[in-house]
Amino acid sequence: MLRIITAAVLILGGIVPAFAQDADAVRQSLLFEQLQRAQRIGKSACMVLSGADSQLHSDATIDNAVAFTGVMGSIIDGDPALALPPMTAGPHRTALIEIEGFSRGLTLSAQQVAAGDMHAVPVGLILSRTGLVANRLHATLKDMRQSGKSITGPSANAIEILHQQNALLEEILKDFCHLRLSIGGSDAAAHITNNMASFMNMNAALIGGDRRLGLEKAPNIKIKITLGQINSKWVSFEGLLKAALAGEEMGLRDAQLASVIGETMSQRLTKLIGMYQAL
Repeated sequence: MLRIITAAVLILGGIVPAFAQDADAVRQSLLFEQLQRAQRIGKSACMVLSGADSQLHSDATIDNAVAFTGVMGSIIDGDPALALPPMTAGPHRTALIEIEGFSRGLTLSAQQVAAGDMHAVPVGLILSRTGLVANRLHATLKDMRQSGKSITGPSANAIEILHQQNALLEEILKDFCHLRLSIGGSDAAAHITNNMASFMNMNAALIGGDRRLGLEKAPNIKIKITLGQINSKWVSFEGLLKAALAGEEMGLRDAQLASVIGETMSQRLTKLIGMYQAL
């Protein structure tokens, strides 16, 4: 949990990290996308289980599973479309190869569930490996940053936080779905509560600035308005989450509404990444 075809085509939202000047920075940007994508696979597969817009979420599960596998290959073995060479031997390459190996259980199981296979084995693998893959990706990203291999540019801190928000949002939606279906771990409610606070703290920091996070306040009115739009959408989203946490029965329409609101916020976060890149 966070405290967040070729890779050029499959990158979420179609944003290529033009601000990144070296291979390490490009890889880190792609890994942030993978962190979001891993949580999205778990969320979409759970939505299929719940019966909410099954075809839509089936397609999303398959698309993200295929994308995850393709992008991991590009990160490790290189991608000419991004002028990205293969990773050199070392602990980060080793860690990512290990993640690629055990992520296959997640991506293959997700595709089975999307195709209608609701047996215990694929469902269990999704429940157990979504968080594991995300946690391993997060640990590798953290180590890369501490090693000096990170996203660069004048808006690097804001862009990293927006990536983390996108991953947090997918994790919240996944845990909300688990809570509604009474599946997954007993700590789903605690995850939701912690991630809700983290998400809004990050949004407040992006709007008003936070020296501790190396953030200046929103640099222009367009960015400030878009962040404000996310806050507005959050009000309805938070209401659904709090109702679920309070033990209220969540119906299929509630799950669909949460999914729609979450997707709208995700699109705006992705738009903000592009806006910060353009500064």
